[in-house]
Amino acid sequence: MAQVLTLLVSVVLARKLGVAVYGVFVFGFAFPGWFLLLVSLGLDDVMSIQVAADRSRASRYLTLVSLLRLLLAAFAILALWVGTQLVLDDPTARTVTLILGVSSVVTTYATTFSSVFRAFERFEYAALITIAERSVTVSAALVVMFLGFGLVEVSLAFLAGSFVMLILSAVTARRKFAWFTRRVNAREAKHIVKSAIPFGLNNVVATFTYTTGIVLLTVMRDPESTGIFNAAFTLVLALFSFLSIVSIAALPMMSRINEQSWERLPSVLNQIQRLSLVIGVPMAFGGWLYAAPIITTFYGNAFLDSAQSFRVLILSFAVETAVMGIGPALAATGHMNVRLYIGAVGAAITMVLSALLIPPLGPVGVAYAFLASCIVVAVLSAAAIQRYVAQLRPIGTLGKSIFAGTVMALVLVVVPGLSLWIGVLFGGLVYFAALFSVRGMSAEDRIVLWNALRGALFR
Repeated sequence: MAQVLTLLVSVVLARKLGVAVYGVFVFGFAFPGWFLLLVSLGLDDVMSIQVAADRSRASRYLTLVSLLRLLLAAFAILALWVGTQLVLDDPTARTVTLILGVSSVVTTYATTFSSVFRAFERFEYAALITIAERSVTVSAALVVMFLGFGLVEVSLAFLAGSFVMLILSAVTARRKFAWFTRRVNAREAKHIVKSAIPFGLNNVVATFTYTTGIVLLTVMRDPESTGIFNAAFTLVLALFSFLSIVSIAALPMMSRINEQSWERLPSVLNQIQRLSLVIGVPMAFGGWLYAAPIITTFYGNAFLDSAQSFRVLILSFAVETAVMGIGPALAATGHMNVRLYIGAVGAAITMVLSALLIPPLGPVGVAYAFLASCIVVAVLSAAAIQRYVAQLRPIGTLGKSIFAGTVMALVLVVVPGLSLWIGVLFGGLVYFAALFSVRGMSAEDRIVLWNALRGALFR
């Protein structure tokens, strides 16, 4: 639900404000992401893992991380202000970027509390709070737009929503889970920071992987190019968000399983991977076929050029599903450094290829850079998990999913005149019929898939 609301406001913004102004809005979220790394620092992941292993640590960790982040937030906002002065000439773009940057800082600080929910494996609290925040933010932004106000006022609506999330998260943590202690242990604080460094560095490479193209497009081209690319990128990221839900849930679960019964971890990992492939392959086939109608349905004809980027980006979603669960498994088993090295390679590929391909290809060049990064990271991740954790068994599921996806694509090409929504429904039925015919899913897989879909749709 929260992802649907986020997509809704993105679509309305793009349609209402136009391609160039939408590009400024996108930059206003992407560029501050580089400075948010000072605030996040991987502390959320450390809290989730450490508190999941021993819940008596919750209050101490909440206190220490909250204090650390107050200082880090001040540095991040100052650095963001300096950065906007150096990069942007337009006063309005500077103002929007600063407002959205502060909004992101407040939201990141709120995750300090939601990390406690994750550690207790009570994800429904984080989901409900996120939905409440998005409802407030989206409603306020839509009202502001339809009253005729511009991008600055829309940005203020996002800032207000971030404080809603902070307040709700803090109140929930205090009433249901843990609250601050009066004593601060400097040695434990040092341990938290030391443990968080690999996660923080991993967040660095992930942030640069996802935002470098957007920032470079704005700087090397123009906001319009950024808007064109991000229309496609936002739709793909909406799909990625469902994978993120699985990863967020998997990290404390895998950490607990690794502590209590490590021999179960390979079977859990392989089941996650099988289910991800079953969903990712048809998404890639269908997205490639229906790229143009998907873009125009959401964003209108002004964004039709985004379809070229979407066809490339949707393939990265299929690649990502092929290695689903590997990241949390590496982190839970103490191989975060390996995950970091792999992510660093992917980020470097994204940055270098984006810089090389933006001049000749524009937005499509960024899409190719992102896809190349995903492929390399997937190959390296598969090699790492088989060396350090468990042997993967995806070949059978992958082959059956590709077979079913190919049947679906051929049927959709042969049957003429299908609208987007009819095509999606009909194609889905054909895909699962073909998959079941070759026994691509067990009865247990079907139950888990249904439960996962229900959980994803309401988070």
